[in-house]
Amino acid sequence: MKRILFTGYVLISACILSGQSPDHYYLKGMAALQQNQPEAAVQALNDAIGRNNSDERYYLCRADAYYRLGKFDLAASDYDEAGSIMPGCGDLGLARVYAATGEAEKSIDCLKRHLRSDYRLSATTITKDLAFSPLHGMDEWHDLWQQDWYSDIEKAEAEVEYYLKKKDAGQALEFLNGKMTSFQKEARYYALRAGAYFVQENYAAAVADYSMALSLNKTEPDYYFSRGLAFLRSERYKDAIDDFTKGLRYEPSRFAFYLERAKANAGLYDYKTAAEDIEFYLGFFDGDQDAIALCGEMYFQYGDYINALKCFNKNLKADPNNPAYYKARGKTYVKTGTIAYGINDLSMSLDLKPDDGETWLYLGLAKYEMGDREAACSNLKKAQHYGNTLAVKYIVEYCIE
Repeated sequence: MKRILFTGYVLISACILSGQSPDHYYLKGMAALQQNQPEAAVQALNDAIGRNNSDERYYLCRADAYYRLGKFDLAASDYDEAGSIMPGCGDLGLARVYAATGEAEKSIDCLKRHLRSDYRLSATTITKDLAFSPLHGMDEWHDLWQQDWYSDIEKAEAEVEYYLKKKDAGQALEFLNGKMTSFQKEARYYALRAGAYFVQENYAAAVADYSMALSLNKTEPDYYFSRGLAFLRSERYKDAIDDFTKGLRYEPSRFAFYLERAKANAGLYDYKTAAEDIEFYLGFFDGDQDAIALCGEMYFQYGDYINALKCFNKNLKADPNNPAYYKARGKTYVKTGTIAYGINDLSMSLDLKPDDGETWLYLGLAKYEMGDREAACSNLKKAQHYGNTLAVKYIVEYCIE
């Protein structure tokens, strides 16, 4: 079955890409959608379509943006255009549009076409979609769900999803193992079981099952992403990087690939490459404070303290009461030799979070660099008191005569 990516209300095809690089304007439009900026998305996608008017994803994305803006005629036109390129991919979007414009019969007809297609979403996803609330009291809506639209593997997916929502991975595995004979040639079966193993933190088993899934379907980005995460948790960083890179070939707008690949590169101490991935991500999500802080940490580890300071300055401008940001900038200042600034930031961090042992450690080391041995030893002992085990080494070295 073809896989699909949902962004808000719209269906985004994630079918196999051509060998071309992803269009910057398409990525920009997708990022704008994910940040609920539909007007910016339309502008970017206009440019993308101007460069390539034969990619259904561009029309689906722009249709979603028009839908959010309440421009239903334009949304319907784009869903139709996407469907003319890849039959069936725009039907769910059209169903939403018709539900919003009060054309219930057309909406039900589009839902039926969607449910007969390779793009169909789960019954739970569709029935919980608020776009279809206007249909819920109709006999046609009730009749729609009396029909059996789903294959056995799709029903198994729904069952496993239920168990995992209950945080019962063991029951999910028991259920799946009982279905092995029926589904042993289904990639989705192995992916389901891998997901249950992942929840149990049995990453070796998860990797094995995701590998089986990929041997049966080599173009599914979800499998590369999930196996990459299992490799990452297992500290198999090179394998994780390979999977995240392969996944991006098929789903370049899945921006989490870049962040996870950055973490894998950091695991190999390649902080420069890690920072490059995060900078690329921040080119589309410049307000993501967690990503900015992660980028700063990568620059810090690489020894590029100037760029690290730029990141932490952005963090503190956005959130001037975050002790972690003061700690990060403080220890970076110390590395640059501007120790007084470092001490000021570390003290600010402790004003906001006085029980952070690591910050007490950094403050103690900074005070020692300034020649204030008495204050340094007092700070180091507080670091030990608050659970920082590294402080013992410095207490022995600096404070015991």
